[in-house]
Amino acid sequence: MQDNSNSTPESTIKSLIDAMEANDGDKIRSLFHDNASQAYGDGPSKSGKAFFKWLDSDIIDRKGHVEGAHFTTTGNEVVVTGQYSSEGYTNKANFLFFVKEGKIMSWQMRY
Repeated sequence: MQDNSNSTPESTIKSLIDAMEANDGDKIRSLFHDNASQAYGDGPSKSGKAFFKWLDSDIIDRKGHVEGAHFTTTGNEVVVTGQYSSEGYTNKANFLFFVKEGKIMSWQMRY
């Protein structure tokens, strides 16, 4: 697994957005902590194996990507806005990421 510990939170998330655009599943997975979590809004979160299953099925397999990404960083939190699209779906992106030691710990999709 790649060591991203010298990355800034924003550079880690920019790497994710670039990897999503290229649909590089290995790179996408490498950017997340082993126990990363994901939630839609304030709903329950998926973590660990359930997170990676979601990442594969909903993001990588469906070629999810953000067009016109804009980044706002506060400490270890990075908000990404733009237009999210995947096979059969499109919506405005409003994603909150938490990055620790170069790995993405959480991804909250705030629509």
